[in-house]
Amino acid sequence: MALVISKVFADAVNAKLGVSLRIGGIAFDATSMAPEIMSAGDEVHFPSFDRIDDAETVTQGTALTAEELAMTDNTATIKQIGKAVRVYDKNANQIKGATMDRMVEQVTQVMQKAIDSDLVTAMDTDATKKEAVAGATTITSAELMSGIGLFGDDIDTESFAGIVINSRLYPTLVAMPEFTSIEKTYATAGNGMVANGLCGYWLGIPVIVCNNNTYDTSKAECKTYIAKKNALGYVFQKDISVEEARQALLLATDIVSSSLYATKLIDKDGVVVLRKTIA
Repeated sequence: MALVISKVFADAVNAKLGVSLRIGGIAFDATSMAPEIMSAGDEVHFPSFDRIDDAETVTQGTALTAEELAMTDNTATIKQIGKAVRVYDKNANQIKGATMDRMVEQVTQVMQKAIDSDLVTAMDTDATKKEAVAGATTITSAELMSGIGLFGDDIDTESFAGIVINSRLYPTLVAMPEFTSIEKTYATAGNGMVANGLCGYWLGIPVIVCNNNTYDTSKAECKTYIAKKNALGYVFQKDISVEEARQALLLATDIVSSSLYATKLIDKDGVVVLRKTIA
């Protein structure tokens, strides 16, 4: 008899994954841009249009210069991740109720960490906007403002997907009057209280606490990200699925989960990376 109903288990993991992904909260589902990923292949292409030049002054009798529309092909490798849990027959009766919930939670966490880490790597690899900060494990309001300034006048609050910080920066964040002082017109009530990784809003931009690949252990420094909407993308070729593999000689059953996905920073100018060491 099956230990788990595979579809139910997979649906539970996928549902929790949608809630627990932290970096995924500032990314968007780019499947519609690369529909071929749903069929086959080892790579996926995220097309993006290059920015056109400024408008011309019209002179009567003189034709406008037609500028060719150019596209940049951003390629990402499709990655497969998986996790297997072995359940021995003598313990099978325990795999129900609260124990099953814990299994779902743990599988979700390891999947979440892998996907979040790859989204961060995509930003580290391709972001064109980078700014050095003074402290390895601190951040100031002035440094965040300097990062925002790299977007020029394109700083409408609604255009930002969010700011991602490592938990080591949380104490300095909540110590900022600009973040918590009710005397500031742009501070939001409740800032500092964390729910599903969201710890409040800085100048109206969501601030997310996430430790998945946001700390460089080799340099002992935090990495902070300011992201625009529709800059960071992901596609799932296959949602998390679950199957059982019977190990008869071991009197055990392996519960195997896997997924196929790709991540890409589609707009390389749409993310600012703040850290002490800028490569």
